[in-house]
Amino acid sequence: MEEEILTTNEENKENSVKGIRTFEDDIANYTKEKNFSILDIAAEEAKVRGLSFENPEEENRFDFRKIIPITLIVLFVVAGGYFGIVKPLLKRNNVANNFSQITEGPILTDQKIEIIASQDKKEVFSRDLKSALSAEEAGGNLTEISVVKITNEQKTSLTKDEFFSMLRAQMPKGLQDYLEKDFMLLNFSGKENSPVLVLKSKSYTYVFSEMLKWEKSLTNDLKALFPNTDLLGNDSFADKYIQNHDARIAEKNGKIDLIYSFADRKYLIITNSHEALAETFRRFSSTQYANPRAGW
Repeated sequence: MEEEILTTNEENKENSVKGIRTFEDDIANYTKEKNFSILDIAAEEAKVRGLSFENPEEENRFDFRKIIPITLIVLFVVAGGYFGIVKPLLKRNNVANNFSQITEGPILTDQKIEIIASQDKKEVFSRDLKSALSAEEAGGNLTEISVVKITNEQKTSLTKDEFFSMLRAQMPKGLQDYLEKDFMLLNFSGKENSPVLVLKSKSYTYVFSEMLKWEKSLTNDLKALFPNTDLLGNDSFADKYIQNHDARIAEKNGKIDLIYSFADRKYLIITNSHEALAETFRRFSSTQYANPRAGW
């Protein structure tokens, strides 16, 4: 009798438990009816959310393909800017600032102008030289016109022979050999601008002797630098004493066409103005204007 009661109680208990309906039972019944699995449901949910069930990390993955075109454009712009703007500027600055081969003259001037000479552009050089010599400056100023060339991206000073070649000017061979290769080209601002050419002699006696011979064609040979000269012939030059220096002067009707002298019996000075020669002498005789960086 007790066994029957126990059995009845257990059956009632089991029926009571099965009578409670849960969400889990609903899912189990639904998947059984539709022939689905829990994995299928999860996969469908992932599709709704735009995910791949096979790769759940796809949501957080960065698509590098989207930035490749932008990266290429940025690189292209940067490269174009460097090679088109930055590099030429660096190159230009390198040339402009590289004065290691520029030879300094023996005297200081009030300012300095630079012109570039090129054998295949002599007309351009002549135009630039004329412009530099005609520039208006304060009265009494002495300006250096530095004539340079650019070779392998480096500036170097022209030699006197190269300068005369650019001018298409003639110089006697004997005189050429007894002058140093360096020179100074100056411009004195007086009533009119006056070019001043300074050359260094290796032998005062020999150079002075050769200059006397050159007087026959001196004004004509240097007309590119002193265009207003119209005297020819050695009888046109005469001795003159200027600021305690012997000088040779060519003048006509009281107008000086050309004049030359020596400073310290070492530096040959050629100009077309009494005032320009006097100012050049003053600079050579004053320690105030002695160039401490002089290369010749």
